[in-house]
Amino acid sequence: MKMNNLEYLLARRTAAHDGESRAAVMMRIATISVALALTVMIVTLAVFNGFRGEIYADLRGFGADIQLMEVSGLRRDAQPVEYEPLLAERVAEIKGVRSVAPYIIMGGMAKSGDETLGLQLKGVDSAYDTSWWQSRLVEGTLPDIKGEERTKQLLLSRTTAQRLNVGVGDKVEILYVSAISGARRDSYKVSGLYHTGLEEMDASMALADLRDVRRTVAWEDGMISGYDVALDRMKDSERVAEAIDEMLFMDEDIQTTSCLPATLALRHPVVFDWLKAHTVIAQVVIIIMMAVLLFNMAAAMLIMVFDRIGMIGALKAQGMRSSAIRRVFLYRAAILFVRGAVWGNAVGGAFVVVQALWQPIKLDPYGYMLSVLPVSVDWRWWVVLNVATLVATIAVMVLPSAMVARIRPEESLKYKL
Repeated sequence: MKMNNLEYLLARRTAAHDGESRAAVMMRIATISVALALTVMIVTLAVFNGFRGEIYADLRGFGADIQLMEVSGLRRDAQPVEYEPLLAERVAEIKGVRSVAPYIIMGGMAKSGDETLGLQLKGVDSAYDTSWWQSRLVEGTLPDIKGEERTKQLLLSRTTAQRLNVGVGDKVEILYVSAISGARRDSYKVSGLYHTGLEEMDASMALADLRDVRRTVAWEDGMISGYDVALDRMKDSERVAEAIDEMLFMDEDIQTTSCLPATLALRHPVVFDWLKAHTVIAQVVIIIMMAVLLFNMAAAMLIMVFDRIGMIGALKAQGMRSSAIRRVFLYRAAILFVRGAVWGNAVGGAFVVVQALWQPIKLDPYGYMLSVLPVSVDWRWWVVLNVATLVATIAVMVLPSAMVARIRPEESLKYKL
């Protein structure tokens, strides 16, 4: 039998008698600490990734990764610009850009019966990718933006529909006031309802045909608020925005010079700062739980060594080296960790599955932006978390296991095996 097999065999045999040893209580505490730490870390990462994923996805759906708009649009309603096909074509050629579509944003009031509330109407055309809106549809259909005739259809959020007391097929009156065209009103038919969980945006955004919105705001043909630039990957936003900036400055064929490529971070700085704060909180929680886990495991290692002084002396008397005996206890620490890790992964995984399927934990949307606690799991970070925790635990166990070298066979005779 090879020495390393003997060391593992000894570790398994002694671990099997943990319940009979004087250190049994500490072994249970260490197991519980591993299970608790992994459960908390898994839940923390799942919730943090859920928040980040849901909010990023909804913000990208409502306003695209980059909006190319008139420079004043970051401070107030953007001034109209003339649609330039060459600009849209050149932007679409930039690496990482999935689609480019014109849009019109109109801020006004929605009225149904005695109910009135503020509403932003977003008009889009057939070039716009509506797949995200389709995925959030809960009733009815999307407005027909690809037909030759204007339908004056409107996609409302479920939240807005409840406040206006309307449903699919009902009419909603849209009121718009402009310093140029004065007060205007138009009537739209609700074609469908959507829901994202991002209540602040749900309560203020509706989707319609660009031609209908242009008519409501009384803009000339060809005038738009800007361009929605959707990317393959959100992390390319800064690079693509810089490329658009350079193109607007250098390309003499493009007539539009007053537009600004605005990324999500530029348009929603408060949301991104909020997510950064949650990143720090998640990091602090993981550090604290790792510290608790490692402290308890180190204490368990010391107790395991002191509880087996007699065995250590006997093994040394039979010629086993201190390094080999240390590996016996490192194997024991690994076995102890695995026991706790199994429970930790099981409990953490069960929480994630229950929340993902049945969503029992609700949130205040005005404090957390979402109405349901989101969870998201990627098997890659799950595996990395377990492996990294195991490696850190074994690394920390090396120091207390060094006590084995200080135990002499003649001094250990008075201890039980």
